[in-house]
Amino acid sequence: MSFGQKYKNFAESLGILFKDYMNNPVKIIEIKGKNKVYQNFRLKTISLPLFNQYHDMFYKYYSNLDKYVKIVPENILEFLDPIVLSYLIMTDGNFDESRNRVRIYTNSYKKEEVQILANAINTKFGIYVGVLHDRKNQWILTIGAKQLDLLRNIVSTHFHSSMLYRIGIN
Repeated sequence: MSFGQKYKNFAESLGILFKDYMNNPVKIIEIKGKNKVYQNFRLKTISLPLFNQYHDMFYKYYSNLDKYVKIVPENILEFLDPIVLSYLIMTDGNFDESRNRVRIYTNSYKKEEVQILANAINTKFGIYVGVLHDRKNQWILTIGAKQLDLLRNIVSTHFHSSMLYRIGIN
């Protein structure tokens, strides 16, 4: 996993969570831009059989494409809990201040899969989640202003403090 320079604290917290599965700590990588040098924070886990079940759950092999494609499992409801939702938002979400809503960028999934995830969040937590067309064939989840207090009550205790801004808490 790789994180930009403003996510150092979050990357380091993930490094602590995964320390038993890593040979090296979070590594600072310098990336030379046109006029500036940027820092990225990367962590790599070692390859272990215990990770295979997660790969098999979230990736499907398409022989016509000769590659694995990331998917939302049809049974995602079984695995969804406040911690999972928290990390989904911390890694793929943002707070849209102008519309007072949380967006979760699920752009790499098919519309049907995004709908499965939206339905699972609604079923598990009672949070209405909209599925919106973002661009081209890409779809995102939105959690509107009326649902924010409920969302925050469910996920905020599982958030790293540096990421609370993603649910509109400063």
